[in-house]
Amino acid sequence: MRSIARILSATIALALLFLASPARAQQQPNQPPAAAGIPKFKDAALQQYLVTELSTIEEKLDKLSARLEAMESQMAKLREQQQALAADFRTNQDLAKATDTSVTSLRASNQEDLLSLKSDVARIRRDLADLNDDVRRSAAPPAAAAPTQPKVEGYITQATSTSMIINLGSAAGIEVGMKFGVYRAAEPQTRIGTVEVTEVVDANNSRVKTVASNPNTKFQFSDIVRPY
Repeated sequence: MRSIARILSATIALALLFLASPARAQQQPNQPPAAAGIPKFKDAALQQYLVTELSTIEEKLDKLSARLEAMESQMAKLREQQQALAADFRTNQDLAKATDTSVTSLRASNQEDLLSLKSDVARIRRDLADLNDDVRRSAAPPAAAAPTQPKVEGYITQATSTSMIINLGSAAGIEVGMKFGVYRAAEPQTRIGTVEVTEVVDANNSRVKTVASNPNTKFQFSDIVRPY
């Protein structure tokens, strides 16, 4: 920009030299040389006009130079600000990358913690369920013991197509509904069927009925009966 001002000054000086040539003006004898580099013209009005115009142009050039210097100073400040902004931008980029890395790591850590927490919650729930079951079992009244059949052994004293009698009655603790396995006297370890008490006749006799029997097997006198 300063070179533009110098070019304008040189152009004006060349124009004045052209006007001051012998074809344009003649310098008066015994006159002092032109001041401030301005040639002296015969025409005083022209001389005064040129002096005034040149002074005005120089003032404008000075102001323009001052403005150019101010603009150059502003441009320098802008370049410094641009460099500072570029440095801040690079710093922010590095910070953003570091932040993304931290967030990714934090998410992964949180997911692992969440899975661990879910596992802990599931385990605690199972433990609570087991504890509740234990409490309910300990609070429940004990189950009534099933009535035990007397450990006695007898045999069939009567076996017909309509009735069977065994030699066990109330004296042995026999009750209606009791079941007995039936065994052959010759094979006392092989059960051939099952009978059920339908009536306690007296202290030593009870009436029974067939519940189950092996195929082609009929109960007979002297077959052994044992309670289950």
